[in-house]
Amino acid sequence: VESPPPPLPKDVVKREIMEVKVKLEKTTDAEFLNYREMTDTKMIAAMKFLRLLNFYAFFSKQEHLFFIINQMMNLTLTYGLCRESCTALANLSFILCEFGDFKASEHIGQLAMVLLKKFKAQECLPQVYLAIFSGVQSWTKIPRRCLEPILHGYEVAMQTGDVHHAMTCAYTYGMSSFVVGQSLASLERELNAFGKQMDEYKQAMVSQYSGVLRQVVANLVHSKHDLPLLASQTAEQNDLLAEGLKNKETLLLTHFYLFAGIEAYIFGEYKLAADMVEKRQAAEKHMSYRFKLNGATAFYDGLIFLAVARISRDFKWSFGASNAISRLEKHVQVGKFNCEHKLLLLQAESESMIDYNDDILEKYELAINTAAKNEYINEQAIASERAADFLLRNGDSRASHYYGKAHSLYLHWGAQGKTDHLCKNIPF
Repeated sequence: VESPPPPLPKDVVKREIMEVKVKLEKTTDAEFLNYREMTDTKMIAAMKFLRLLNFYAFFSKQEHLFFIINQMMNLTLTYGLCRESCTALANLSFILCEFGDFKASEHIGQLAMVLLKKFKAQECLPQVYLAIFSGVQSWTKIPRRCLEPILHGYEVAMQTGDVHHAMTCAYTYGMSSFVVGQSLASLERELNAFGKQMDEYKQAMVSQYSGVLRQVVANLVHSKHDLPLLASQTAEQNDLLAEGLKNKETLLLTHFYLFAGIEAYIFGEYKLAADMVEKRQAAEKHMSYRFKLNGATAFYDGLIFLAVARISRDFKWSFGASNAISRLEKHVQVGKFNCEHKLLLLQAESESMIDYNDDILEKYELAINTAAKNEYINEQAIASERAADFLLRNGDSRASHYYGKAHSLYLHWGAQGKTDHLCKNIPF
């Protein structure tokens, strides 16, 4: 089985994937378990090859990703079930999240888990868990509860000698932990330990992704005033850009721009953050998969664009913020506990652009309290700081209370570097 040169148009492969999805939607767990098993040794070998190819396509050749997943599903439906079929289903579930079809994604993800159990395919568990628990489960369930299964995937992969998927699970665990607001001190220790393993096992590709996140976490944790932001490190950024462009590693570039933008925003470098967002969005036009991070990408995009819109008359920033709010409104329908507080904060920030009243402050309060309820301490801290900024702009003395609250929350998160920055830059 070979990928066609050049790859089929994305819309053609997407249509074929949706046809497979329709077939599977009509299949119950019991019916699927009773489906015949694959016996053709050549087809089984092809499935093993495509399973491995899928890993490299995701990181380096995304133009072939949909085709590979579709081929694995067609082989399964034509020749029967095999151990690798559970990874095909899991990856299909993951891709359907990108299409916004979460109902079908959840059903097909469940089929993958059922098949994994049927075949006792322990060697496939890391890939299945990675796709499902960083995919549909992290959208429709509480994402914090998906961290343990992803970490379990790492442990099983190490036990079975699948270093590639072990390190990918480790990286995904770290990224997900950061997004949901896990303790930064603990996360830094884990990222450093994983980083050493990546170097030890010569996993240079995933080490680059993890390295970006490690530096962002380090900047937030440590109160070193001379430690530059990731986005402002021109030499390092140029090296990464050069390597990414040379090897067409668009996913690596978008990962860098995403986290560099988040870091720049948290430290109040709004124009720098906006530059990172624009570069990321330009790169995403060539991708099959985008880092949505359960609504966090739209959240930070909106915050960044609104911050720049306050100091620029260019309508594109307000338009970009409006687009981010629309994306979050859709995300809330999928996972309210992930995105409700994010949407509330963006709405408060948007309304604060044109008015000043206690109704807007109440919306900030609602965003703060909802973030607390959903256990997003990082975003609770950001909402508190934005409420303080809103009051300060309007000469309201209550700003000091909210800055104090933000300071306490950032400390609790473990962001000593950010708390130092906050103390240095607020007039209290």
